[in-house]
Amino acid sequence: MKTDVVLLHAPAVYDFRERPALFGPIADLVPATPVFDIYPLGLSTIAEYLERYGYFVRTVNLAYLMLQRKSFDPRRAVARLEPKLFGIDLHWMPHSQGAIEVARLCKELHPDIPIVFGGHSSSIYHEELLGYDCIDFVLRGDSTEEPFRQLMDAVSGGGWAGGRVRRDELFQSIPNLTWRDRSGATVVNELSYSPADFNAPALDFSYNMKSVIRYRDLLGAVPFKQWVSAPMSASIVCRGCTRNCVTCGGSATTYRKYFGRRRVAFRDPELIVRDLEHATKFIPGSVFLLNDPLMAGDDYMRELIVRLGRLGLKQSIGFELFSPPSEEILDLMAEHLNDWSLEISVESHDDELRRRFGKGHYTTADIEENVALALAKGVTRYDLFYLAGIPGQDADSVLDTARYLRGLYERCGNDKRLLAFVAPMTPFLDVGSIAFDNPEKYGYRLRARTVEEHRQLLREPSWKQIMNYESLALPTDDLGEVIYESALIVNDIKEEVGIADARTAEAMRKRIAVAKEMMDRVDGVLRRAATTGGGREEAFSALDAESQTMAESTLYESKDLNWPGRATLRNTLACLFFGIYEELMKLLTGGKRAATSAVHERWAAEQE
Repeated sequence: MKTDVVLLHAPAVYDFRERPALFGPIADLVPATPVFDIYPLGLSTIAEYLERYGYFVRTVNLAYLMLQRKSFDPRRAVARLEPKLFGIDLHWMPHSQGAIEVARLCKELHPDIPIVFGGHSSSIYHEELLGYDCIDFVLRGDSTEEPFRQLMDAVSGGGWAGGRVRRDELFQSIPNLTWRDRSGATVVNELSYSPADFNAPALDFSYNMKSVIRYRDLLGAVPFKQWVSAPMSASIVCRGCTRNCVTCGGSATTYRKYFGRRRVAFRDPELIVRDLEHATKFIPGSVFLLNDPLMAGDDYMRELIVRLGRLGLKQSIGFELFSPPSEEILDLMAEHLNDWSLEISVESHDDELRRRFGKGHYTTADIEENVALALAKGVTRYDLFYLAGIPGQDADSVLDTARYLRGLYERCGNDKRLLAFVAPMTPFLDVGSIAFDNPEKYGYRLRARTVEEHRQLLREPSWKQIMNYESLALPTDDLGEVIYESALIVNDIKEEVGIADARTAEAMRKRIAVAKEMMDRVDGVLRRAATTGGGREEAFSALDAESQTMAESTLYESKDLNWPGRATLRNTLACLFFGIYEELMKLLTGGKRAATSAVHERWAAEQE
């Protein structure tokens, strides 16, 4: 089948199967394994947008394929691909080692095919990335669908030939593009494309199904490993943020400084609901709204809730919030939604620490009151996330947070719908965040600043050595000890409450003990190596099979982060008829029809 663009998602470390590491709890609070096999939703919006203009796009999740099958050969898989352009995401910095190695592989096998990088980290390091000869273009900013389309037009229109740019004039006007001209000089175009709203793209999950049918590739389009057992769909409320959490790479300051966004671009509530209505037709399980709708104001939130209610969804609808919602909003959710859940990253039980972090707009007492209120009004689950490693936080403070949860559960009647988590801020302090750009001010010492320095850290044998920062208030060795101790406290609390049964709680204690023992063993090898010289390979060899928990969380049961769902007859029939329709259209058009879904058809009608 024709392919114009192949979007590749790389594992965090390209050779993780041959060079094991004790990744520890670096991905315990995200729905992915420590090789970060989840690809950003921006790949889906880019693919959908390009297909509107007739480009055939294929998404290949190399990280998932490498996890799923030991026999999978990424080199052979990439060799079989023959697009006009490769796109590789470097959105999260933990992908820096794998992303560049995959780019090198693509360039080695296909020296004449251009390679473009994109994502938040790419935007920050766009000029350094052009220093790698395997990368030809970088698209900056948070909204690259239209610049990507213009780049494809330039490449397809004769601007690229023989493995290099041939017509400079075709690339000079593309906004947000960093590239090398015919002379090999790096050119940084103006960062001028930053739409005022987020209405042009669409999260069309049927595109993934279409890609599976078109390319006969069931596994390559899987978003992340746990999605197979706990499928879910999502919509994005906005691009940008009104908050300034100091360690966040998506703060208002970071967006303004690196992504050219001065105002948050919100998505029309009608379009959010359209995305979810279309997605839930095919995908069972929960639906999730990423980014806080309350940033747009109460009127926006009211409209969104009412419109979601009209869908009559039986699946759980999860809201990511940056502060506790008002009683009025909770009443609206209870009135209009059949099944609703809330999630807030609280960071600490200490109000002063939270204020320094950038979340002084609510208190611990506000959270306690809101949790109790939401539980009384019928919330399905209320997730609270606490971090270890935030500015000014010491070991005692982390343990106090863990112990505080016992009282919180007691105040809520030991309600099992409340789920609380304490995990380290790992593996990296977000590049581009306020604290990363001013580490001394916020009590950090950075161990990596450049892309290459981060890539080298990802080759280290243990999660403590991988970290790109050290908190002066909580040194790395102390963080390693306290995070396992706090996890044991939380595990005991969940057993007491009844969230975890005795068998599960005991299994978690054993898993934490193994992880801590392995961490100590690797630390000992590295200390001896520092004294005697050498020994790094010995540290890797010490990581026996018992330490390889890459497919599971270290501190928590992975199921605690998943919202279960079951396929319905409606889902099954919708997928069946969609597959038949796509196969029929492929036969009738000779495989030349790029845009087929209802989302595409509505968009085409709007253009006429």
